[in-house]
Amino acid sequence: MSRWWAGAIGAAEKQAENGNSSQGHQSVALVVGVTGIVGNSLAEILPLSDTPGGPWKVYGVARRPRPNWNLDHPVEYIQCDISTTADTQAKLSQLTDVTHIFYVTWALRFTEAENIEANNLMFRNVLQAVIPNAPNLKHVCLQSGLKHYVGPFELVGKIEPHDTPYTEDLPRLNAPNFYYELEDILAEEVATKEGVTWSVHRPHTIFGFSPYSLMNMMGTLSVYAAICKHEGMPLLFPGTESVWNAYSIASDADLIAEQEIWAAVDPNAQNEAFNIHNGDVFKWKHLWKVLAEQFGIRKYGLPESGKTVSLTELMKDKGAVWDKIVKDNQLLPNKLEEVGVWWFADFVLGTESIISCMNKSKEHGFLGFRNSKNSLISWVDKLKAHKILPAHLQKKQQVNMSWWWSGAIGAAKKKHEEDEAPRGYQSVALILGVTGIVGNSLAEILPLSDTPGGPWKVYGVARRARPDWNEDNPVEYIQCDISDTAETQSKLSKLTDVTHIFYVTWASKPTEAENCEINGLMFRNVLQAVIPIAPNLCHVCLQTGGKHYVGPFELYGQIEAHDPPFTEDLPRLNGPNFYYTLEDVMLEEVAKKEGVTWSVHRPDVIFGFSPYSLMNLIVTMSVYAAICKHEGAPLIFRGSKEAWNCYVIASDADLIAEHEIWACVDPNAQNEAFNIHNGDLFKWKHLWKILAEEFGIEEHGFEEGESNITFAEAMKDKEPVWEEIVKKNQLLPNKLEQVGGWWFADLIFGGPGVVTNLNKSKEHGFLGFRNSKKSFVSWLDKMKAYKVVP
Repeated sequence: MSRWWAGAIGAAEKQAENGNSSQGHQSVALVVGVTGIVGNSLAEILPLSDTPGGPWKVYGVARRPRPNWNLDHPVEYIQCDISTTADTQAKLSQLTDVTHIFYVTWALRFTEAENIEANNLMFRNVLQAVIPNAPNLKHVCLQSGLKHYVGPFELVGKIEPHDTPYTEDLPRLNAPNFYYELEDILAEEVATKEGVTWSVHRPHTIFGFSPYSLMNMMGTLSVYAAICKHEGMPLLFPGTESVWNAYSIASDADLIAEQEIWAAVDPNAQNEAFNIHNGDVFKWKHLWKVLAEQFGIRKYGLPESGKTVSLTELMKDKGAVWDKIVKDNQLLPNKLEEVGVWWFADFVLGTESIISCMNKSKEHGFLGFRNSKNSLISWVDKLKAHKILPAHLQKKQQVNMSWWWSGAIGAAKKKHEEDEAPRGYQSVALILGVTGIVGNSLAEILPLSDTPGGPWKVYGVARRARPDWNEDNPVEYIQCDISDTAETQSKLSKLTDVTHIFYVTWASKPTEAENCEINGLMFRNVLQAVIPIAPNLCHVCLQTGGKHYVGPFELYGQIEAHDPPFTEDLPRLNGPNFYYTLEDVMLEEVAKKEGVTWSVHRPDVIFGFSPYSLMNLIVTMSVYAAICKHEGAPLIFRGSKEAWNCYVIASDADLIAEHEIWACVDPNAQNEAFNIHNGDLFKWKHLWKILAEEFGIEEHGFEEGESNITFAEAMKDKEPVWEEIVKKNQLLPNKLEQVGGWWFADLIFGGPGVVTNLNKSKEHGFLGFRNSKKSFVSWLDKMKAYKVVP
C-alpha cells in the first residue's frame, strides 16, 4: 500500500541508479512489427534521450518496404518476411548486438488453427534467429491482447469467457488460441539461454498511428468519418445500443510502448504478464461526439431505424469515394482497404464491452495512464498531420502526454525542493471529523515522518468523547459540537497555529433542506472560528462525494442525473444539495483571507475504519456477515440483481487521506475539485465471495426471492443477537444501530453503480491507487483487530 510520494521517489531513485550504473554495452532494441500501431510508437520513443535503459540503438523489422511516414524515425530498417525461415535467419541472425526484443506483430488467417500455425512459425523464426547469436540479450517482450480472456474471434459467443474485470491470473480457456501458443514458445525459447527474462502485454482496443495496422480502430473510424463528411452523411454509430451505452476501455499505443519499455528495464516486471489500458473508462456515446467534432460533422449517433450499421457493408463500394478524398486533399496514396479495417470495427462495436484490471501493473510499479478522450484527439491529429486523413478545422486541444518516468522524477524533485526550503513555521492540521472514516486515516497518516508537508502537528475535532480505538493516534483531541456556534468559537478560535483545515465530517437530517441548513452552519462555524485568527493558514480541504453528480438521497430517481463516468466539470444539478452549499460557504469564507487556497474531494463508497461513520459500508457488511455466521444462515446479497452484476468503484480511506494531503501541499492542485477512487473496477458478486470467506460462510450469493427482503428489514430485530456476539467475542460495546448502516447498504445495493473519472486528478499529478479487493480485506482485518467485529 505504498503512497504516491513514496512510489514517486522510489521510481526516481531507481531511475537514477540505472542511469549511473554502466551496463558495459549499449541497449539495442529489435522491434518486430515496426510499422504497426505499437511498433511505430516504440520506434519513436526508444531513441529519445530520456527513455529508461538508454541510450537505445533500434532495429526495426517489417515485411513491407519502409513507408514515407516512418523515414524520420532513427531506426535501422530491415525489410524481412519473418514467416520465411530462411529470410529471417539470413537477416536477423547477423544482429549480434541485440539486447531486447519487442515482438509486436501478428498475422491474420481464416481460422484459429491457421492463426496458430502462421504466428507460431513467425515468432519461433525470430527467436531462433536472434537468441543463439546475441550474447548480451536480456529480455523478450511479447504483445498479445484481451482475446487471451475471451477466446479467438471465431469462437466469441460459443465458449464461456471469464467474468470481467479480467486479471492476469485467470486460467486459460479450453479453446485454441494463438496467444497461448506464443506464450508457450516464448517460455520454451527463452529457457535455452540463461539470464534472459520475458514479459507479456495484453492491451485492449488500441488508439494509435499506423496506416498498416490490422486492428487500427482510430484509423478505421477516422476514415469512416472522413467519408461521411465528404458525402454529407450523418456519422452513424456502427455498433449495438448496449455497446453505445456501456463502459469501455482503450489502450493508447504510446502507453503500451512505455509499459513494454518499463518491463524490459525494471527488475520488478521480469517474467510477468500484464494487462495494459489507459486507466479510465468511457462510453462510446461520449467519444462519438468527440470524433464527429474532429471532422466537423453535426449529425451523429445511433441510427434512428434501430438497425445496427455494418461498416463492412457500408464501405464495400466506397473505394472510389476514398480515392477522390485522397486526391482532393493530397493525402498519401493509400487504398481504402489499407486504411479501413471494417471487420474489426464491426467486431469491437458489435460485441459486449469487456474490461481488464490494471492493479497488477500498478502494484509492480507502472503508473502510466492516458485520458482516452485526449488520446483519441491526439491520434486523429497525427493521422491528419501525416496526410493519412483530410484536415478539417476544429478547436485544437493541448494534450499532455507526459511519461510515467518523467512524472515520477518530477514528483521526487519537487519533494526534495520542499524538504530543502523550510517555510519558517510548522505545518499544523485541524481535522474536523477525526473519528470518522477518513478523519481516522488522516490522524494516522499526517504524523508520519515521511508525509509531505511535514512534520505535522495535528488537532482532531469530534462531537463524541475520544474513543479507545483512537487513543494511539498522536493527535491533540478536541471534543466539540461544531453545530453549536458558541462552543465552536470558544474551542477553535484558540488554535492560532493552524495551517491546514481538513473538513471531513457531515450531519444527516431527514430532508435535504435540513441537511443544507445544518451542514452549512457547521462548516461556517469552523471557518469563521479559525480563518480570522490563524495567520499562517494556507489551505482548506473539503470532502464531499458522488452525490454531487446524482443528487441527494431523497431525490434519487426523481431528478435526471448526469451520465457517467462523471467528470469534475459537469454543471450542478437543478435541485437542493448540501454539497453545493458547503462549496459555496467555503468559497465565501476563504475569500476573506488573502493567500488561502482550497480543494474539494469527491470520493465514492468509502472502504475504511471507523465504528462511528454514518456511511461505513465495510463495518455494516461485516456485522451482517457476523450475524449470518452466528445464526448459521447463508450470506444473502439483499440488493438488486443489477447491483450484483454491474461495475462499481470504491474509495479507500487511506487513499482519500493521501489525496487530500497531496492537494494541500502541491501547488498544481490548488483551488480545484477532484474525484477520488481506487482506480479499478469490481463487481459486488466477486467481493461478496471474499466477505463470505472472511467469516467462514460457505453458502452465499444472490437469490431472487430472498433479495427482496432489505438489509434494514432483515436486521430490525437482531439487536439481542448482536449483543450476544459482542459478549461472546469480547468486542467493543457498540450497539447494533451504531455499527450497522442498513439504510445506506440498501441504498448502495439497490441499483446500478456509478463511475467517476480520475483523469483530472492524475493529470494534476496524483498517481495514488488501491487494489479494491485487497483494500476490502485489509479493512476487514483492521475491524477484527480492533474488536469491532469477530
